[in-house]
Amino acid sequence: MDKPMDALAHSPGLPPVARVATFQSLHWLEQGWKDFASHPGPSVAHGFILVAIGWLLLLMCSTQIDLFAAAVSGFLLVGPLFGAGFYELSRQRASGRRATFDASLDGALRNGKALARLGMLLAILVIGWVMISRFLFVQAFGGTLPSVRETFYRTILDWDYYEFFLIYFSTGAVFALIAFIVSAVSAPMIFDRAADTKLAILTSIKAVGKNPAAMIVWAVLIAGLTIIGFGTFLLGLVIILPVLGHATWHAYRELIR
Repeated sequence: MDKPMDALAHSPGLPPVARVATFQSLHWLEQGWKDFASHPGPSVAHGFILVAIGWLLLLMCSTQIDLFAAAVSGFLLVGPLFGAGFYELSRQRASGRRATFDASLDGALRNGKALARLGMLLAILVIGWVMISRFLFVQAFGGTLPSVRETFYRTILDWDYYEFFLIYFSTGAVFALIAFIVSAVSAPMIFDRAADTKLAILTSIKAVGKNPAAMIVWAVLIAGLTIIGFGTFLLGLVIILPVLGHATWHAYRELIR
């Protein structure tokens, strides 16, 4: 497995990737918070829009436990695409310009086609995960899915389903890992450099391969903070998503020279 990664790392067509410290992601979060604090209005506005989308998605899937569970995790898989507005706000701040909501929308749409192609790839992952999620729930509950309330009792309160939890979360982790590897820096790279989707994805894979420890810590922080946001009925995501979006921009700027 090292040989393909070495070949990718030395590919002449990819931009150079910096090596960063294991806990460099804490610095990215600090920078993300500074960006958020410098223009909270437009950042919170983008956060509210994404939370409203999340509420609508969960409401549509609330009657089917397999779709509800897949929707929560699927939100994580396509998260990088939602960051375009935050990337533009951070870019405006770095250039010394006034960061506004209207300008962030214009910037987010600037490279919409390339971002859409990345979105299609992530959407395929989400669809695959939804199908597997339903299959796992059907197998666990004998072909007939109970209501959300009944499923909560039978899984959370009835620990006979611990094997289901193990299989379900392990499978979901594989999808999340794939999504993280291909999108860690690809979305901000497409946004910043108008790079084609293939180049951006390969560069993202290269960045993760060159900094495995740092990117594992970063992935854990993203997942942990997002879970906290979901634990507050998505309200916490109004702040968490902007901070993570701004931090992702700084991660890209440090990793890709």
